Amino acid sequence: MTLTPGTVPRLYHSTANLLPDGRVLLAGSNPHYVYRFEAVEFPTELRIEAFSPEYLAPDRANLRPVIEEVPETVRYGEVFEISVSVQLPVVGIIEVNMASAPFATHSFSQGQRLVKLTVTPSVPVDAGRYRISCTAPANGAVAPPSYYMVFAVNQGVPSVARWVRLIS
Repeated sequence: MTLTPGTVPRLYHSTANLLPDGRVLLAGSNPHYVYRFEAVEFPTELRIEAFSPEYLAPDRANLRPVIEEVPETVRYGEVFEISVSVQLPVVGIIEVNMASAPFATHSFSQGQRLVKLTVTPSVPVDAGRYRISCTAPANGAVAPPSYYMVFAVNQGVPSVARWVRLIS
């Protein structure tokens, strides 16, 4: 789907990074060996933007899960549990995804990855609260040891991420 385009030219040395709250941070521009802010077609750009995808629209707020509990550290192949709360009753499977915190240069994001974890259907704990059993990535070929943003995703709407360290 095509959404509203940005208004700031983002050229070769630009980046788009997923933020823990689900927005996308946009920054960077065309490089100049000397900063040039005017009188050029594409001046050096220091403004940053935060794009809010449609899944963050106010009419979907009642679908947005909140991660209540998650381990700080998980090991490869480990089965672990997270606890989430959701305003509306859960319909279907709540996904649990791990997203890396990559760095970008030359319009290429080094180490960017999103790992969809194997999960069991959510189990109601009490009103609006659910427990989900997840399996961590099998090894470093799938996800190198590092810190990852863990998102719970309910009907396409992500939670605010919690940071989890993946170790061997």
